[in-house]
Amino acid sequence: MFSMLPANEEGLLGKVSCSLSEAFEIKSGHPIFMLRSIVSSPRLKDIYVRNFPVDNLVQVGDSYLDKHTMLADQNQKTYAISLVDWQAQEGHADVVTEFNFRDTSVAKLQIWPFDPLTLSEDQLRIAVAVSFNEFEIFDEPRLSLALGELLETMSITTDYTYKFN
Repeated sequence: MFSMLPANEEGLLGKVSCSLSEAFEIKSGHPIFMLRSIVSSPRLKDIYVRNFPVDNLVQVGDSYLDKHTMLADQNQKTYAISLVDWQAQEGHADVVTEFNFRDTSVAKLQIWPFDPLTLSEDQLRIAVAVSFNEFEIFDEPRLSLALGELLETMSITTDYTYKFN
């Protein structure tokens, strides 16, 4: 039986493995949408900020994939911040909606419902993977390949096709 788990669930990797072992496989693994059906995305909202203190934040999104796969990151690094921490700092943040793609003073913050610093490496890997939505995965083949590489040891694949009429 499948149940939705948060990414900070105790023993997440074991619970995911157990749930997936009860499911069918396509080709050489379970499609990523099955992982996304078991673990809820921690990504509540994205915000771009200029000159925000990121030293104590965890890199996620494309920035995490850049460190762990062959995907190259953008100039604006992506970090996770808890909703509580964001609400405490929001009034002092320089939120931007337009910026030059070369502007490294801008960072992308993903607002998460819990503190990403509390996650184990396995939990963080899964949280990052499920934080990407289907449109992002479908729209960017390089992202799909990077996620496939990141999740290969879990027998999760992004190698499935969408068919539209």
